[in-house]
Amino acid sequence: MRRIVLVDEVDYEKVEWGLTKNLVGPQTVGSKRIKVNITEYLPSYVHKPHSHPNQEEVIYILSGKGITEAEGMRSEIGPGSVVFIPAGVKHATLNLSDSKSLKAIVIKAPPAEDS
Repeated sequence: MRRIVLVDEVDYEKVEWGLTKNLVGPQTVGSKRIKVNITEYLPSYVHKPHSHPNQEEVIYILSGKGITEAEGMRSEIGPGSVVFIPAGVKHATLNLSDSKSLKAIVIKAPPAEDS
């Protein structure tokens, strides 16, 4: 199983909120405890409030501006912002731009929601 992943060699996958590519996970490097994706939220996209009952999540913003919402609190996020979402907490991400993607590294542990 590979231990080094070159970002440019991994294709983006279309998802409801934009594009995502799995860099570290069970399918790419055999990881059993963590998942790392690069995600691009579409311009003006509002990710619906949701929760991950068994996963903690970290969102590190690479580019763009947005809002993170969790437990009724909203905060602006931009390059260099790091958002931590505990397991089971309802949260949402909003892209404030009407022309640019909000790009982030998203880390989840464990990698599968059912584990």
